[in-house]
Amino acid sequence: MRLFTNISKEIILGWRSHFFLLTVTLAVAYFLLMTFLIPEDLSTNTQLILLTENEEIARAIEASDRSSEASLSFVSSRDELYESLNRSFSSIGIIMSGDTASPSFELIFQGHEDTKTRELVKLMVAHLLHGSNNQPISSDNVQYLQRKQDDGLDIPFNKSFLPIFLMFESIMMGMIMVFAMVFSEKSQKTLDAFAVTPGRAWEYLGAKVILLIILGIIFAIILTALAVGLQAKYLQLILIVSIGSFLSTSVSLIAASFYENLSQSMAAMLTLTVIFSLPMLSYYMEGFSPWYLRILPTFPIIFSLKGAVFPNQGSTEISGLILVAVEAVWAFVIAVNLYKLRMRRVRM
Repeated sequence: MRLFTNISKEIILGWRSHFFLLTVTLAVAYFLLMTFLIPEDLSTNTQLILLTENEEIARAIEASDRSSEASLSFVSSRDELYESLNRSFSSIGIIMSGDTASPSFELIFQGHEDTKTRELVKLMVAHLLHGSNNQPISSDNVQYLQRKQDDGLDIPFNKSFLPIFLMFESIMMGMIMVFAMVFSEKSQKTLDAFAVTPGRAWEYLGAKVILLIILGIIFAIILTALAVGLQAKYLQLILIVSIGSFLSTSVSLIAASFYENLSQSMAAMLTLTVIFSLPMLSYYMEGFSPWYLRILPTFPIIFSLKGAVFPNQGSTEISGLILVAVEAVWAFVIAVNLYKLRMRRVRM
């Protein structure tokens, strides 16, 4: 019963401190950020501007298959070619000469293209000239090392930030709030007053953990519903956020026990935030997953969040979540024992 009493007290204090309002506001703000400030697609279409006096070459190019990532336009003079290049930063000029039997071409780049881009453009031009002679690759000869995804299921660039925001706010937000709550109560001697009551340390800390789990779930549900609607697996999402919030809150309680005020703990808080955020590198660079990132508890969390909000693009790492849950329990046990020692010193 004391645990439920403490939970009720923490929820009331959180409501009066506008924690719930702040959580809802942040969820809506992140949705607006994803929708209006982060582009849905970062791809840029290359515009090829062609100058040729040979009508036969022009007709052959028009009849050939065009790359879906490039658009082609014709000009009649070098001056018009240079004017078009100046108007479009992503355009590349092509000057054709010779005939269809032995054509030659001159490429005019903007100057910012790297070597790979220039080689790609050369291949594109060769395809325009000889596309009809290229034999298509049979799908029977293609082997997929991973399950092939339908093009229509690709994650838009702006929505790909959703697992990042969910992890950072639903999970890391608890870490920051714990420091603020603990030091506020230390300044008010709340723990000292609690120490002379029959209450136990795990009830005192458990109420805070549950409050922050509730806030994390509220944030996750609101932001996910606004971003992807009913597409997500909400039961998995709630489970992942609960485990992550439990871990981050317990670790924060351990760290906060060694300091007396927020300014002293700033370095520790920032260090924990940076360390727990490192798996974001592997999220956007999937080929980059060294061992020192895989051992971090937030590594399976972020990819499990992706599997929960984008079921067609990922899966929940059950074994990884079980390990994180075990780590969270151990962290909470350590935190309880540290606060027990403090309460004993007060009682003495």
